[in-house]
Amino acid sequence: MKPLKIQRQYVAAQNHFDKKEYHDVLGILNKLLDVHKDPRHYALLGATLLKLKMKTEAAQAFQLAGGMESPHKMKYMREAMRLHFSNNDDINVLRLGARFLKEAIADPDMAVLMSGALMRQELEGAEAFRNTLARSEEPTHRQLAARSIRLQDRSDEENKCILEIFEKDPEDRIVRNFYLSAMRDALDYEIIRKYEPIQFEEIARGEFEAISDEVSLFNLRWCDDEKTNAIAGARMGERKPKNSASKRLAMPHRWGSKLRVGYLSADLWTEHAVMKALRGILESHDKSRFDITLFCNAPAERLRNDNNAIREEWGRVVRIRGMTDDEAAEAIKAENIDILVDLQGHTAENRVFVMNRQTAPVHATWLGYPGTVVNVDIDYLIADSTVVPESSFPNYFEKVVWMPETFFPNEAVHRPMPQPIDRSLCDMPQDAFIFSCFHSHWKFTPATIDLWIRVLKETPESYLFLICRERFGARKNLIKAFAEAGIPESRLIFGDRVNNYAAYINRIGLTDLGLDTYPYNGHTTTSEKLWAGLPMLTHKGKNFASRVSESLLNALGLPEMVADDQDDFIRRAVHYYNNREELKEVRKRLEANRFTHPLFDAERYCRHLETAYTMMAEKAKAKIKPDHFSVPALPPREGPFSSRKN
Repeated sequence: MKPLKIQRQYVAAQNHFDKKEYHDVLGILNKLLDVHKDPRHYALLGATLLKLKMKTEAAQAFQLAGGMESPHKMKYMREAMRLHFSNNDDINVLRLGARFLKEAIADPDMAVLMSGALMRQELEGAEAFRNTLARSEEPTHRQLAARSIRLQDRSDEENKCILEIFEKDPEDRIVRNFYLSAMRDALDYEIIRKYEPIQFEEIARGEFEAISDEVSLFNLRWCDDEKTNAIAGARMGERKPKNSASKRLAMPHRWGSKLRVGYLSADLWTEHAVMKALRGILESHDKSRFDITLFCNAPAERLRNDNNAIREEWGRVVRIRGMTDDEAAEAIKAENIDILVDLQGHTAENRVFVMNRQTAPVHATWLGYPGTVVNVDIDYLIADSTVVPESSFPNYFEKVVWMPETFFPNEAVHRPMPQPIDRSLCDMPQDAFIFSCFHSHWKFTPATIDLWIRVLKETPESYLFLICRERFGARKNLIKAFAEAGIPESRLIFGDRVNNYAAYINRIGLTDLGLDTYPYNGHTTTSEKLWAGLPMLTHKGKNFASRVSESLLNALGLPEMVADDQDDFIRRAVHYYNNREELKEVRKRLEANRFTHPLFDAERYCRHLETAYTMMAEKAKAKIKPDHFSVPALPPREGPFSSRKN
């Protein structure tokens, strides 16, 4: 075909495109591309396929156009990457971006696609594009630059980047929320008290745009409103596929003589807090009735430290680290799992979106995340009537399974027994009354600090022991907050993290009364305080995260350590300060209850959990849609479940 005729045909195709006669465009272009492969032709083909809602094919056409020499080469390539990204085809986004890496780093539109694809696939490298995005005039670019920073592990440079992004536009609510998360981690109460009321005002007005773009876990750290917790993170990550639960229920499935349960987590290594709770359950499972598989996403370097555990005794281990979500889903399906249990929710290094790929007839979530899991195809949340009462059901995407005594398991085999040591070893005053909190310092919210200040003011000769790292001025900011309220630094005792678990347990027992945090209670830390023999005080909460300690205290037979509200919390703390003999009696009862009450009885908990799994499976076998249900309790034990003394 002669060049002039080719040009005329191309113009004709453009005219048909302008008239929305897209099939006529395709007819002309198919003939043109047989004789002359021009980047303009492929670009017009891509635009036409896009109008016909054929996004995958359109992306390929623009990719072909961008692969040819043309003044518009990068424009075509950007469009190909954009379409691949919108199709969740991150692999092709990254492949194309790698071919033009220098341009991609400098171009905000390409940088946002590369960074987004890397983050979505949980791959390293997003930091290469961060400065370009942070300096962009486009708000969504700056928002992604902030999100690309892993808050817990951020460097000084990354912390500075967060501040600069916020200062560029303090009115950007999404950036403000991320900035506030960083300030909460730094305990900058001046900033928190300035902006947190604005967040609550927006919530009261029903303005949830920024909340829906906030990391779900970060929202739980400051907000005790369950409706808001269920909205947080709604615009992040994947979307739950439509009708996914009903499709899974209708799928053919081969049930076996044993119930095949899979646990999905990156936390399956002995030193992780979740594993300290879970290990006793894995070792107690009835292997004659249950077949257990661990789908482990933990980094290899963490597993090397599991020298005191034989992981294979917990169940069959399938490593999914490095797999895409699709590959991980196929690995799960290959095991013919009956019930897949997510142990993380929206916490670090989770693989929860694997559950959007119809991996098993039953999907459940449990233990590692104190709330509902947004955007994920999950049937059941394993909880109890304290952390998720019936009045909370409307704010949960899952159907709630009530465990009979507590949702949180513990064990009494691998924990070191607390041993008496002298306070001088930990630089604590010998005869003083010492309140304590061993929780991570990001839980030290303004509400928590205000409560502690009131306690210290009414107990003038007491001390408060805390764990608070120095990074980003956190300890300095904490001391300042107490000083401004009239509590001198001399009444604060700071300790560092202790890697030796036995020494950690012993140090807890040196203090007199533990004080909980709000709205994010202690979970593993509350359990460790109680194991160490330390009475701990909490007050009733309004959402899952703020009711956990109440659940644990009730399971250990100490309901009097749960105050009705903040004023009652103060009253009880002061009462025990003034009545230390009574507190000693509480401690004696606590120590006795460790081996008679359900909290540390892993075998009993496991039997209840297996009943829950059996009830889930029976519903699925009968093609009955999931619904809320309660697990019946076993008869109370007639004596101690353990005689352990050391």
